Amino acid sequence: MITNIVLLTVFWFMQVIAQIFFKTGSLHPDKWLLFFILGNVFGASSIWFLMMLYKNMNVNIALALATGGSFLLTQIVLSFVFRSSFNWIQIVGILGIAVCMILVVLQ
Repeated sequence: MITNIVLLTVFWFMQVIAQIFFKTGSLHPDKWLLFFILGNVFGASSIWFLMMLYKNMNVNIALALATGGSFLLTQIVLSFVFRSSFNWIQIVGILGIAVCMILVVLQ
């Protein structure tokens, strides 16, 4: 169980770092290739952690938690890093995804 939590957390943060690099690259056209490569290094290598989750737990639960969690965490972190705000419907959507992730885990 602890192993899965660690794998999931590392996957989420690697996905967040990849998205920060991609967004930064889009803001600096002269350095886009560098940030594209860095984003792909983190994004592609995070798949190894997803594969370990697949090995350790039900694939449906692993995929729901990994992709849902990375999406939510990426949305929240990018909003702080790049000073973007959410409107009320986006907040409802974020909460809806979080609730659905919890429902997937309940068996």
